[in-house]
Parts: sequence; structure tokens; C-alpha cells
Amino acid sequence: MTAPEQPQSRLALGLIELGLTLAGITAALTPLLLWASWSETVFYWVLSVGCASFLVFMALAHIRGHLLRENSPGRDVLGLKGARQRLADWDRLQEHDSTVLRKQRSIKGDARREFGFMMRVTIGLILGAGVVFLAVYAGFEFAYG
Repeated sequence: MTAPEQPQSRLALGLIELGLTLAGITAALTPLLLWASWSETVFYWVLSVGCASFLVFMALAHIRGHLLRENSPGRDVLGLKGARQRLADWDRLQEHDSTVLRKQRSIKGDARREFGFMMRVTIGLILGAGVVFLAVYAGFEFAYG
């Protein structure tokens, strides 16, 4: 394996990223193309190309992970041990640190203010739309009524 800083590795990474992009676009367009296919043969061709693009995407993502050395060890496939350890560390930090508790209280206050702001904006938009619809309705009743 080469390090990502070397020119060959950067070229390979760029080609992998290009392949990931093309496979992702193909996979995203597959449902639309399946819906628009005009014959059974075209339907199966599009379906096979879409399935192949998903497989190519997964393979390229795996290769990219090897190239950048992002893969987790073989036994801990999902990284659950590390996630559990980070969760335990986070819980321990929250129990003993007063600044974390203060920040949590301020975040809760911020969340309440933000929610109140969003509710006021939503109610204002609903009332504004109601006024516009009522004005249009009244105009039609006056003009044609």
C-alpha cells in the first residue's frame, strides 16, 4: 500500500472518487429510469445496471477505506467496542464536570428559544397564507359573486 500523500495514491484516490460519484449518480437515477423504461428488455437492462452500480459503489468504498486506512479491525466490524467506550467516557464526564452541566442547561434554554421562534414563524406563515387566501376569495366573491 502507498501512503495517500504520494502522487500515485492521490491519482488512485481521485479515480476512486470519480468512480464513486458515477456509481452513485447511476444508482440514484435507476428508479427513475426503471419507471420510464418502455419495454421489458430495457427494464431488465436498467435493473441490472442499477444493481451493478450499487455493487461497484460498495466495492470502491471498501477499496477507498483500505487506501486511506479507515477500516476498523476485523473482529469489531461495526466498531461497537469503541462506541461503547466513548459513551461510557461521555457519561462519566457529564456526571463529574460542572461546566458540562452548565452547558447542558444553556443548550436546553437555547433549544426552547429556538423552538419558540420556529413556532412563531410557523404560525405567522399559516396566518399570512390564510389572509392571502381569504383576500383572494373575497376578491373573487366581489368580482364574480
